[in-house]
Amino acid sequence: MTLKDLIISLCGVMSISGNERRGGEELNKLIGGVFDEYRTDALGNHLFIKRCGRPNAPKILVDTHFDEIGMMVSGIKEGGFLTVTNIGGVDTRILPASEVVIYGKEILYGVFAAKAPHLSTAADMEKLTPLAEMLIDTGYSKEELEELCPLGTPVGFKPVYRDLLNECLAGKAFDDKACGACAVFGIDAVQKKEMAGDVYFLFSSFEETGMVGARVAGFGIRPDYALVLDVTHASTPETKEFSLPAMGAGVDITVSPVTNRALTGMVVELCRENGIPYVMSACGGSTGTNANVLGISADGIPTALCSLPLKSMHTSAEVLSMEDANALKKIVSAFIKSKEIGEVFGR
Repeated sequence: MTLKDLIISLCGVMSISGNERRGGEELNKLIGGVFDEYRTDALGNHLFIKRCGRPNAPKILVDTHFDEIGMMVSGIKEGGFLTVTNIGGVDTRILPASEVVIYGKEILYGVFAAKAPHLSTAADMEKLTPLAEMLIDTGYSKEELEELCPLGTPVGFKPVYRDLLNECLAGKAFDDKACGACAVFGIDAVQKKEMAGDVYFLFSSFEETGMVGARVAGFGIRPDYALVLDVTHASTPETKEFSLPAMGAGVDITVSPVTNRALTGMVVELCRENGIPYVMSACGGSTGTNANVLGISADGIPTALCSLPLKSMHTSAEVLSMEDANALKKIVSAFIKSKEIGEVFGR
């Protein structure tokens, strides 16, 4: 399986925030063979461990989050229509006429109803309809829907993936399972004798709804140091006023008050030594990632943050560069191999 194949397979697993445990069996089938141990907890965190074989070795945490944004059924209407509420930051601008999957007692398919332009006024065309007022058309009767998808049933984007030019890939839920795929490939590429310690790979829960999973896992694992992998916004023509990384330029490494400055500097040096393309970004406050909570979990966990540039985040057609994904994979390999980092931050 190639890295692209694993990205598509992982991102196609339903893991809408609050439903992370539902995809555990499929997740373990996809990546469990890389690791020595697999654990889950009551919060839906998925923890995979690869041991180096040495006693009292440092604990190295590589964190990504397994949950994705989505919706849940909030109402059932006559005529086969559903209303939904968001789970995480769903971009409502792209919802009209988009296809969705309803994960009820059976898998159902629907489409967000869109008012035809012929029937719309100029004022209608200019306003954004709130999510609570949008309807999903299913073709079922109200009675059938009440049986098959009661209130609280999760609803997600239809998993469709397309290759674009210049080694780019489009699809849903790259935030953040694409980073998880990069982590798995990076960890698998390192032999146990080369590892600076035992590697704890975390597919954490509830990142999109409060970063709760990583906080709990940090206390449970108590790693010596951590590398958080998440996505960041890639530069696009309408964002020229912002300092955003260009897609294809490499991995974004963040300097922030919530990340460890020395560990971040050592990650930068690893990139230079190994010829891994990267860009730097400065974040004066919250990073919007699990790095916010891991640094203050347990006794305090030295944490660095590397991010994969992404276009159209939180939509059904996110876009990533496989060049950047391969760079992220290499950073993970270099990070878990670094004896220098292990000597500085390990036990």
